[in-house]
Amino acid sequence: MRRWWRALKPAEQVAVSGVLVTLFVGVVAAVPTYLALGRENPPGPDPSAVHPLQPTWMPAAPETPSASPVPPTSGASGSPESSTVAPTPAPPPATSAPPPATTAPPPTAMPPVPFAITSSKVVPNCSDVSGTGYEPADSQTAVLFVRVAGHLDYYYEQPLHFDSTRHTWQANRVVIGDSTSAGQSFELHVYVVSDEYARELATHNGTPYPVRNVPGERLAWTSVQRDDKLGNC
Repeated sequence: MRRWWRALKPAEQVAVSGVLVTLFVGVVAAVPTYLALGRENPPGPDPSAVHPLQPTWMPAAPETPSASPVPPTSGASGSPESSTVAPTPAPPPATSAPPPATTAPPPTAMPPVPFAITSSKVVPNCSDVSGTGYEPADSQTAVLFVRVAGHLDYYYEQPLHFDSTRHTWQANRVVIGDSTSAGQSFELHVYVVSDEYARELATHNGTPYPVRNVPGERLAWTSVQRDDKLGNC
């Protein structure tokens, strides 16, 4: 050390002395700070330091992840719910509403039955004539007349017999022409007359009784043709 110091030039010795003085002053000034740090952090093993027996090439043991705790479920009041769930009460049985009152539909109005002659258009000498229609009101009577086609006189035959339930009528054994009238055309006319006039006509049953103008309303008429049969006489 002495040889090294003596080898230095005076100027170099002054420079080295200055450096040594500066180092010494710095060390002396740092002693209090080091002592204070020692009291706050006592010496102990450094967790980051490598164990002296552990090779430096071995990786550190992996950390085991810890499961995060599941927060308890809170109810409506904010308090944690118990693990036992209370059973849900069964809903009350549904009560069926009473069926709506049914009203009977209004009766369907029947269409009026037309007054018509519906029997055959080819007839024997004695024929049953029939048709449809309502029976006239009280104090009136429906009667049947036979007329030769193209003639003016009506020949009274008989009153009609009605079925009020079926709205039909019938006149039996109506005489149309005679045994020589085969192939001849005739007309059948239904008139509604007063009961008084109907009683007068009834006095001529069994004999041809011509009437030029019938005092009543005609309800129906049709043309027929005679065949050569006698019929129900």
